[in-house]
Amino acid sequence: MMRKISDQTLSPDPNLSAACAHFSENGPALCSAAGILAGDVGTARVLRLMSDLRTATALERGLRRRLVDLHRLLSLNPVSDSSDQDLPPWTVLDPGSPEVEDICLLTDRFYELLKKIDEPQQRHCARALTLIEQKAA
Repeated sequence: MMRKISDQTLSPDPNLSAACAHFSENGPALCSAAGILAGDVGTARVLRLMSDLRTATALERGLRRRLVDLHRLLSLNPVSDSSDQDLPPWTVLDPGSPEVEDICLLTDRFYELLKKIDEPQQRHCARALTLIEQKAA
């Protein structure tokens, strides 16, 4: 049984709070979409990610990477080192089906989350570069 992830965290990390809120609202749909696109492995990936978000105190690099990996799966752009010749389950989806449209909308919302949680990281890097330039001068 899937427990709903809380959108209220005690973490001061706003990125973790944003990710938890997104999964609280879209977790079941993400599980379903990942299941359609990658079978039980996809569903398990989302459930594991939700569990890790529930226990995290900050949105660390590993969690960020797994969020990006999930987006790649949803956008049908998985990176795979395997030479498995089996066709992935999504190759038999009808592009005009309502399921595909729902997955596309869900993927767009997930991309917005990724942009939102990346914004503070980019500002932090820009500040660090500015400080480095000031010290170099």
